Amino acid sequence: MKIGSLVANSIEFDLAALMLKINELEVFMVNSKLSLNFAPVTLTGNTVTNVGYQTYDADHLRDLRAEFGKTHIFRRDGRNNTIIDVPIVKGYEPISTKTEEIDLAKEYHLWPALLDAALIRVFEKKRDIIRDYPVQILGNEKLNLISNPSLPDWIQKRSLQEFSSRTLFNEAGKPVFGLVCDVRVRNILNASCAELLNKGIHIVGHYVVIDKPAWDDRLQPRPLSIGRVKHVNGDTLILEDHREGFETVKANEARLQPRGEVFDLCIQQLLGTQAQRVLNDAKSNEAELHSGPGRLHAIQNVLTFLRQQNMEAVPGIGFKIEDLLNSSSTRFPVTEIIKKPALVFDPAGSRTDIWNQRGIKSFGPYDHHTFSPKRLNIAVICQARHEGQVEKFVAKFLNGMPDAMTGYGNKKQAPYSDGFLRRFKLERANVQIFSAETPKFDDYVNACGNALKKATEESMKWDLALVQIEENFKSLPGDRNPYYGTKALLLKNHVAVQNIRLETMKQPDTSLVYSMNQMSLACYAKLGGQPWLLSAEQTVAHELVIGIGSHMSSDSRFGGGQRYVGITTVFSSDGGYQMTERTNVVTFDEYTEALKETLKATIIRVREQDNWRNTDRVRLIFHMFKPAKDMEAEAVKKAVDALELDNVTYAFLHIATQHPLLVFDENQRGISVYNQEAKKGALGPSRGLHVKLNDYQSLVVFSGVSELKRVTDGMPRACLLNLHRNSTFKDMTYLARQAFDFTAHSWRIMSPEAFPITIKYSDLIAERLTGLKQIKFWDIDAVKYREIGQTPWFL
Repeated sequence: MKIGSLVANSIEFDLAALMLKINELEVFMVNSKLSLNFAPVTLTGNTVTNVGYQTYDADHLRDLRAEFGKTHIFRRDGRNNTIIDVPIVKGYEPISTKTEEIDLAKEYHLWPALLDAALIRVFEKKRDIIRDYPVQILGNEKLNLISNPSLPDWIQKRSLQEFSSRTLFNEAGKPVFGLVCDVRVRNILNASCAELLNKGIHIVGHYVVIDKPAWDDRLQPRPLSIGRVKHVNGDTLILEDHREGFETVKANEARLQPRGEVFDLCIQQLLGTQAQRVLNDAKSNEAELHSGPGRLHAIQNVLTFLRQQNMEAVPGIGFKIEDLLNSSSTRFPVTEIIKKPALVFDPAGSRTDIWNQRGIKSFGPYDHHTFSPKRLNIAVICQARHEGQVEKFVAKFLNGMPDAMTGYGNKKQAPYSDGFLRRFKLERANVQIFSAETPKFDDYVNACGNALKKATEESMKWDLALVQIEENFKSLPGDRNPYYGTKALLLKNHVAVQNIRLETMKQPDTSLVYSMNQMSLACYAKLGGQPWLLSAEQTVAHELVIGIGSHMSSDSRFGGGQRYVGITTVFSSDGGYQMTERTNVVTFDEYTEALKETLKATIIRVREQDNWRNTDRVRLIFHMFKPAKDMEAEAVKKAVDALELDNVTYAFLHIATQHPLLVFDENQRGISVYNQEAKKGALGPSRGLHVKLNDYQSLVVFSGVSELKRVTDGMPRACLLNLHRNSTFKDMTYLARQAFDFTAHSWRIMSPEAFPITIKYSDLIAERLTGLKQIKFWDIDAVKYREIGQTPWFL
């Protein structure tokens, strides 16, 4: 080859490499025009004011707020252990004898309370004020979202605006104080139960509330749930599952709790055949309010109203509310679009893809060369009356649906053309059906028993059981639920279980193919297979990610119930994240000790496997369903200290779904949905958006506009990541990206999870084991110590 050709080829190669780098960099650039539901707030006027100081006492602070809450705000100053009182109404002075002039512009810690008090004063007598912290107000009564001439005034569906203050930080680390405003819908049933009974509305079986006076007469009375109506005796309601001291209540003193199903039921009983149309219209109005444009319009309207009011912090010093903070401002927080993670489909790491389904179809599963057995024994458990339907379904599942096309035009495809066997490189399966005579618990368990007996007689083992269930099984108690009964018996006999709802089987083929995709993935994982691994960049010698999730179990709304905590551990090895440790679930009170033991056992096992040295750098990252407490962080530190590891850093990351912050993307006009005129997700953020609010908080969109299912799903919300102050590893950008990566690593569904699997799997473990423990013949040792417990049986 000539030198000129070599040079040309080299230049071409360098340009290609450069273009690849540019494309990679573009992934991290945010081309959208973003805004937050956060309006910066500043002070106007001469900001010097007089405040009082007195010695702190918790009871005294509470008494001061109760007596003088309308004219002063009171805050504890932890630095000096004092109570600061600030007069907020003209003509009032500090209550304390010791006073001092301060520059309010420098006392940021007082701004939130002053802003809340200003909001209460502005909305007093103009709107119904529900709460004072965070401040919640009901929208205009004339803008009722449900309307019909036959409906009484006491049935309403109104907007509810919520205000909270927050401090964000820009790229230079400079604080920006502001007001966060969110909007949602509140159902209202203001009639007493006596009025409902006179209207012929059934209240038996539903929970009721009584109204308790608020501490401040500017606020609406506070509803207190007291129990469920067992029966009506004249003008008295006899209650069950009730709060202590509320065995009965007068019908004219109680109201129905306006939960969605109860609210709808009242309208159906009042309107009869007209009800469904009215409810549909109301749901359409509600969906419009919850959409991106609807939320943004409502928020901007209320902020415009506030700007027209006299928003005083204290007499003579005003609050100025600016426009919503957007990405064109230098005060906007640091933002990026997180790159989709690479999924690995072979041990050499040469076969990767960012799309799991394409990767599986192209390369097969990660472990297909070593997975065993290739020829599966599959038991099918179903009701006798549905056996024909189930047979057809199982055939489609195993062999594929090449004729089931989805999409339109040049985007037509057959998502499940290959089937479970070909997709996961398996051979023809041995399938046998065992029928239950009825949908009853005992008949399902007997069918499973027959399958196990057959395996014993033929000296073989069932690898997988496919169990047909029904949607209404969900409403059955655990000890009578065939879902848990079959799972308990089969799991304790080392058989992986996949349940399929009859309603799923009856889907049209164009929908069924997507259910098949999810089911095939979960089945392979439950069999102990590894569909793919999540690529891990080895930034430290060893990294463990521990997920802590929970499930609440309660037969009563007032008995407190029991919270169960599930724990999963994941570690990085050979460039991929892998699950380790047998799954576990404990009560909430026991979980700190269980976490220590799980962590210790995992580190010992992985240390032996990867030949750790005590001097190796180790990073422990905890994904938590709740904010970590100092004692939990200390317990983990003690557990690690006992293992004599010399170089360990920690991060305790609370991943919160409930918070007031919203992110709007003004360039997002919505995505078309097949066969629908309207678009989904207008103004919503895209998956992977990361907004770093400060060094300890980030917003991450795990599920964005593209992941919405329907036009009526509203706009996607980001999760709020909170880093505990005792963490020694504090790189929020790294932690946010890693949490996002774990949403793509689910072996439960083909689409990304709306939550990292570290917590999602832990939630599922806690939920499944809480149900299984209600079955008398369940054996917890099956998943604690035996082989089935080393697989993700809970998917």
